[in-house]
Amino acid sequence: IAFSEGFDDPATARVRLTARDGRAVVEVHTAAAEVGQGVLGVQEQIARTELGVEDVEILPADTTIDSAGSASASRLTWMVGGAVHAACEAVRTLALERVGGAGVLTLRDGAVWRDGERVVEVVDLVGGGAAPLEATKTYRHARTFPLDPETGQGDAHAGFAFVAHRAVVDVDVELGLARVVEMTCAQDVGRVVNPMALEGQLEGGSIQGLGLALSEEVLLDDGLVRTRSFGAYRMPTIVDAAPVDHIILELGDPAAPYGLRGVGEMPSITSTPAILAALRAATGNAVTHAPAYPEHLVVLDPEEEQQ
Repeated sequence: IAFSEGFDDPATARVRLTARDGRAVVEVHTAAAEVGQGVLGVQEQIARTELGVEDVEILPADTTIDSAGSASASRLTWMVGGAVHAACEAVRTLALERVGGAGVLTLRDGAVWRDGERVVEVVDLVGGGAAPLEATKTYRHARTFPLDPETGQGDAHAGFAFVAHRAVVDVDVELGLARVVEMTCAQDVGRVVNPMALEGQLEGGSIQGLGLALSEEVLLDDGLVRTRSFGAYRMPTIVDAAPVDHIILELGDPAAPYGLRGVGEMPSITSTPAILAALRAATGNAVTHAPAYPEHLVVLDPEEEQQ
């Protein structure tokens, strides 16, 4: 997870606690690219958790706040989540310092509490002419190092993800037709942030792997692309999709905020080889190509093979 081998891989976030229309509002600003993976929701959940304010606004992403890094390497939940977490911690400290006084202060449920007693509403703390509270923080994962060019060894990676798939297939060995009837995805996700989004990632990545195993292919002819439309590319539809069960493990990465791990890419990695392994088991054929063609799945009887 994240970039490796000494690459500097930071993410920056600005968090602002203010009052608007008689209510406390948290504004979160990063350059994180939302491409359907749910990073906006992750930022919102972290801000709401850390500052105890219900209204959280994620500002449009741009690089005036500095970089958040790319939406790749399954890194944004960890890296941007780390930056938002750090900025929220700084804002919370400023809020508690503004209240001051003796006793144990906490910030939750839209108020500052002292020794378990509600003493100041957050909207009063930053409203009525009081200045908003703001902090900008940059988060970096632990330093990584290039691999030794001779041994290939070294402390090169920020973190790892662990995932496994089981696939069940039906194969018509006379016609060479195959259908995936069930998949199970077991994955260590570190910690579940959004259960529905997580389920969508595991299912979507698994079905993406199904497409690679059975139908999706870009055909080239002397460097020219012959697959010139999505109709010819043959992505799986809901008719082709198999039910995907999941086993979610929350073992936690000790280096990440909340123990988070990215989850997006992993299901698409192991689902394809699981399906190909099931095709091999069903047919006894080598099935060394993805996607598997019908001729790879046909099983001939000994007399037909001799002919």
